[in-house]
Amino acid sequence: MKTLILNIFSTLILFGLYACSDNSDNANDKTLVDIKWDLQSFEIVGEAESDVGSQGMILIFTEDDSLEGGSRTIEGDLSVGGNSYWSNYEAGNNNSMYINVVATTKVGTPEGSRYWEYLEALANSSSYEIEGDKLRIFYDGRTKALNFKAE
Repeated sequence: MKTLILNIFSTLILFGLYACSDNSDNANDKTLVDIKWDLQSFEIVGEAESDVGSQGMILIFTEDDSLEGGSRTIEGDLSVGGNSYWSNYEAGNNNSMYINVVATTKVGTPEGSRYWEYLEALANSSSYEIEGDKLRIFYDGRTKALNFKAE
């Protein structure tokens, strides 16, 4: 009888803790939302960082679980405009991240652009971390990262 009462009591405590916690899928994304993130580098984790190429990339997460962004020419042929993209995202309690790039414009990209590589990296994202004004989105099994800075 004591064992049964202890089991019921333990279950009630665990249920209460679970009910009081925020278990929404996007509980940790509040610091992601409504910030204009500017891509600073591509990284092979623990090895090296490389520049963004001839176009800068901007990323903005919104409260409705969508994101938007685009490219802008930072060097090279200034007659080539930038592209825009839109998607939905999921950011989990354990900093997991899933982005499915669903739409992009397809204007020409200047020589040296890494736009298509960038979109592929976003589509392969698995997690993220935020430190101050810096965001890292990991992809390819956390072996690579996109490094952003808040504007």
